[in-house]
Amino acid sequence: MPKTNNFDLIRLAAAMQVAITHVIAHFIPASRDSGVLGFIELFPGVPIFFFISGFLISKSYEKNPDLREYGFNRFLRIYPGLAVCFCMSLITVWLTGYFATVTVALSELLLWVLAQLTAFQFYNPVWLRQYGVGVLNGSMWTITVELQFYMLVPIVYVLLRGARATKRRTNGVLLALAFVFWVINRLCLAETAQYAHALWFKLLDVSFLPWFYMFLVGVLFQKNFEVLSRWLAGKFVYALMGYCALAIIGTRLLGWNVGNALNVVLFLALAVATFSAAFSCNWLSDKTLRRNDLSYGVYIYHMPVANTLLAVGLGGRAIGFPCAIFATLLCAYASWRLIEKPALHLKRHPLYQHDRQGDARAVVVNS
Repeated sequence: MPKTNNFDLIRLAAAMQVAITHVIAHFIPASRDSGVLGFIELFPGVPIFFFISGFLISKSYEKNPDLREYGFNRFLRIYPGLAVCFCMSLITVWLTGYFATVTVALSELLLWVLAQLTAFQFYNPVWLRQYGVGVLNGSMWTITVELQFYMLVPIVYVLLRGARATKRRTNGVLLALAFVFWVINRLCLAETAQYAHALWFKLLDVSFLPWFYMFLVGVLFQKNFEVLSRWLAGKFVYALMGYCALAIIGTRLLGWNVGNALNVVLFLALAVATFSAAFSCNWLSDKTLRRNDLSYGVYIYHMPVANTLLAVGLGGRAIGFPCAIFATLLCAYASWRLIEKPALHLKRHPLYQHDRQGDARAVVVNS
């Protein structure tokens, strides 16, 4: 796999897709029916993240399967930025005066803090229901899912070794696993209306079970990189046009889902387009972003920023949208420069290393 690619740029676009759709919903909800937003929603950020994660994490694990170093590298990717974001979010809640309006037992506060800083980021206490949109950072459920992906990768590779490591058998195992978890995804979607408010169903939705097939498709693409790159590298325009045509026909004529519950045909087409984008003009990300990876910061900060603006009275006002996006990008840049990038320099045997001297040959994928 070439060391230059556009994954940083793609992930930033995916994070911005999530941020824009969330922020619009709370500041200019009338725009949700616009054609521009409808087009943006054809490219759901979360499935793109899960696919890219499968591609890159599997490659990283193959490069360095030592479990201690693998776990340490994953920790550095997630927790330094996450911890600072949580602290900043807590400070903004306090500054808006919200804590003066509620009574919070110390045990409840400590339970929430523990959940946010471990692996239960989806947990949102009742006493926060009147702040902003009612959930301080609703996007964080995907961190819980991503952490489960990280833990499952070594298990998947045990199964692949059991397949005697031939290309055909490896692909067969991955396809079988992806199919099983896709079926689980469809079953969950079919039962949403009936069980949406049941606790067990909510916990199921933040487990790896409905989402793991997306990650496994990323692994499958990584394992077949040479073949796929011959067909898709440098062909992004064609892949994008094909995806757009399929998405428009599928959603308008066939009733296919978009968003996180993306129809499987559309997801596979989106995976093809994402892969093609990563290896078409693969210098583009490095040239435009200059190895600054803002995607994680955009993703984890956009809802705390939006909630702060809502708490100070900008809800339903159009000016809140540009303010939220600008503040999110500012927080993301600060997080990258001050927290995430220094932490990632501590990685052991990373897939790609940041070069502190700015060597143009280095590129960041940070997964």
